[in-house]
Amino acid sequence: MKELKPQKASLLRASWVILFSIASTGKYSLLTLITALVNRSETAKKTVRSKVDRIIYRWGSSLTKAARLRWTVEGDLEAQAEPGRRVIIVANHSSAYDIPLIFAALPGSIRMISKKELFKIPLLSRAMKTAEILSIDRQNRQQAIKDLAIAKDKMESGIRICMFPEGTRSTNGKLFPLKKGAIRLAIDTNALIIPVAIEDIYKVLPNKKWLKMRLNQKVTVKVGKAIDCREFEVADRNELTELVYNSLYSMLRHQQEEVAP
Repeated sequence: MKELKPQKASLLRASWVILFSIASTGKYSLLTLITALVNRSETAKKTVRSKVDRIIYRWGSSLTKAARLRWTVEGDLEAQAEPGRRVIIVANHSSAYDIPLIFAALPGSIRMISKKELFKIPLLSRAMKTAEILSIDRQNRQQAIKDLAIAKDKMESGIRICMFPEGTRSTNGKLFPLKKGAIRLAIDTNALIIPVAIEDIYKVLPNKKWLKMRLNQKVTVKVGKAIDCREFEVADRNELTELVYNSLYSMLRHQQEEVAP
């Protein structure tokens, strides 16, 4: 069988993928709200999260299929997520398809720490809240304390939080320095940090360059070795940040060499 080669999407195809992604997001947002609405009894509420997990998985899968991603996973996240431990997945961020790919490729009840601006979009906002997507307002100390308490409770209940500590999407796959919000949250919650490097995803849809979309791109989701944050204090956050950065960098070494000036 002839191997598919990555190819630049035509303007028409790229436009279709973007419009499909928006429509699919609306569809699964609505389905999330309907699922919560018809499962309001105390007995049914216990199954809502698992149903939403499947909805989020279907959403992520639909977007990765639309972009014709050919992805594989290296490493075992499930084997490292000790029962009863809080888990924070820390990933690099270089494409609009990072998030749907993580939902499609990794196991468990994964939820993002999302930008608060997204919670201003009416349908999406309601769906995100229903799906237990989180936001932490670092600009408002009192609100940040409340948000942190919610994040802790979610992790206690089995949610695995995913964060992108670079703070912005890379345009060429180069790994940016990590901001310390995710690191501080991990220390404050005694969580396990599991580094996840998404190799070559930047070639699919670079930040603010949707006309350069590529189809049939091979992408590898690499699960790194878990880091136990019980061994670190707040004063050690720089050391922990460097440790996480080095883990991501080592998994993306080939990519970093490609984009080096």
